[in-house]
Amino acid sequence: MKIFFGDNQFLGVNHSDGKGSEYLEKYKTAEQIAATLRDAWDTGIKDFCFTVDKKTIDAINIVIDECPFNLHPALPYAHRVNDLISEKGLARALLHKAKSAGAFNLIAASIKGLFGFYDHAFRVLIKTEMEGIPMKHVKSIGLLNIASDFLLGMRRDDLLQSFYRAVSHGFSKKPLFYTMNFPKLAQSTWGAGFDDCTIVFNYNSSGFRTNPNLTEVKNCIKEFKSFESIAMSIFSGGQAEEVAMLLDEVPELSGVLFGTSKKSNMKKSFDLFSGVI
Repeated sequence: MKIFFGDNQFLGVNHSDGKGSEYLEKYKTAEQIAATLRDAWDTGIKDFCFTVDKKTIDAINIVIDECPFNLHPALPYAHRVNDLISEKGLARALLHKAKSAGAFNLIAASIKGLFGFYDHAFRVLIKTEMEGIPMKHVKSIGLLNIASDFLLGMRRDDLLQSFYRAVSHGFSKKPLFYTMNFPKLAQSTWGAGFDDCTIVFNYNSSGFRTNPNLTEVKNCIKEFKSFESIAMSIFSGGQAEEVAMLLDEVPELSGVLFGTSKKSNMKKSFDLFSGVI
C-alpha cells in the first residue's frame, strides 16, 4: 500500500479535533513546514501531496535535496486566488495572471477555449500555478475537488478529460483528481477510458464526505480495483483499530493519504498502513 503525506495541517485545515487555528500558529514560516517534512521523510514517507501554496513550495525547496520526495502538487489554491483578488482587485488580478502566463499563451488559450479546445488553457493554468516547484521530483499533478466536483456537477466531463490530457500529454505527468464523490468521478474518468490517472477520495468509518455513501464507495473501490485509488480523511471519526478494519475490507485500495503535525503520529500511522497489506 502506498503512503502519501498531506498538507492540511500546514494550511490550518482539520476535520476532527478543531486544531485549525493551532496549526496556523505552528506553521507561520516555510522553515516550520520544512521541519515537519523532514520528520515525515525520516519516518519513511516518500510521497508528498500538497496544494500549490507559496509557503509550502518554499518549504519543499528548503528540504528537497536532503529529502527528495516524490511530489504531487494540486491546484487551484482557492485562497491564493482570493488573496490576489483582494489585494489587486479582479481586473489587476487577471492582468497579474496574464503576465505570469505570457501574453501569447493567454491569447492562444482564450481563442482555443472559445472553440471548445480547453487542453491548452489547462496547460497555461498548470504552468503558472506550478511556479517554483522542482519539476524533476513531480510525479503527478492534481485537480482539487473544489474544481473537479464543480465540473462534475456541471456535467462537464469534457473539461475533466481536458485536464487529464493537459497533464499527461503537456507535462508527461500522471493526472490526479480529488473528489468528494468517488463513484461519479470514477465513471467520468476510468469508466470513460481515461485509465492512467489517480483518484483521491474520502473514506472513513463515520461516512464523513464519503458521497453518496460508504457502501457505494466501497463497491466502487472493488469495481475499479485495477486503477489507482487513494483514500483520504481516513481517521475522521475513527480510531486506529477501526481504520485497520476499514482498510482490511478493501484490499483493492492502492494507498492512503494522511497528514499530521506530530512525528509520533506519523510513526503510528506509517506502521498501521504498512501493516495493512
